[in-house]
Amino acid sequence: MLKFSGVDTSIMFGWSELVLIIVLAIILLGPDKLADLARTLGRIYGEYQKAKRRLELEILYGYEIPTEEKLREIQRRKLEELESDVREALNRDRLNEGG
Repeated sequence: MLKFSGVDTSIMFGWSELVLIIVLAIILLGPDKLADLARTLGRIYGEYQKAKRRLELEILYGYEIPTEEKLREIQRRKLEELESDVREALNRDRLNEGG
């Protein structure tokens, strides 16, 4: 039987109730929409797990884990710095060759 932990309730689901819920979901939603719903719920659960892990690490280590956008911004800035350094080095080489 499934029991919701931390909740003082007598609501418990057995296997027969779960089968009934699944059959009703297939009838009401259809197999295509049910697959989409399962995919969506999977994505939501994955995002929840990521957010939970971020929060745990932030609490444990006291710093914020950079988001993908922040990492892309850092990567972009580093690439711009590298391009600038290469241009400066090429310009110095040209001046040294010509001078």
